[in-house]
Amino acid sequence: MNIVLASNSEIRRKIASAYSSDIVFTSPKIDEEQLKKQLGDLAPNDLCYELAKAKALSISDYEDHIILGCDQICLLEDKIFSKPLNSEASCNQLMELSNKTHLLIGSYVFCKNKEVIYKEQIICEMAMRSISKEEIEDYIRLDKPFNSCGAYKFEENGYKLFNSVTGTLEAINGLPIEHLLMNLNEHV
Repeated sequence: MNIVLASNSEIRRKIASAYSSDIVFTSPKIDEEQLKKQLGDLAPNDLCYELAKAKALSISDYEDHIILGCDQICLLEDKIFSKPLNSEASCNQLMELSNKTHLLIGSYVFCKNKEVIYKEQIICEMAMRSISKEEIEDYIRLDKPFNSCGAYKFEENGYKLFNSVTGTLEAINGLPIEHLLMNLNEHV
């Protein structure tokens, strides 16, 4: 299969590269922040799906290829946590998530020739331990999680912030590629 991953995510590209050297990477051609504003009234799982679909459908340079668009949302009760972008926002997010269980909603949409051919949503449950402000500040200096929803990089040192998680490492990191491609094969 000719797969194109429509993602700017460094960790998704790393996961996909480890799985197969045949996967092509390209940046989605959408303004994600503008699209979030337009879709703001959607439930978080629907918003996540629509963002993943928009990313996949934005790629038209690869006719007859399968385009994979992905999105991941960090959700605590009814609040969505965006990428914090700086230390202060990272600290605030982690303080709010401390000693609580949140969800990572991952949406994955496969398109071919501008048509959705398969979609899947995977939800990971993340139980964060109680962490002090000092621990949070130390962690932020270590991993600089400014572009990670939830303000942690689970794949680096972020895993130390949790008591328990439900979900595979690849799903937590935003791309359970082997699982997705196996299911895609059953649907195409």
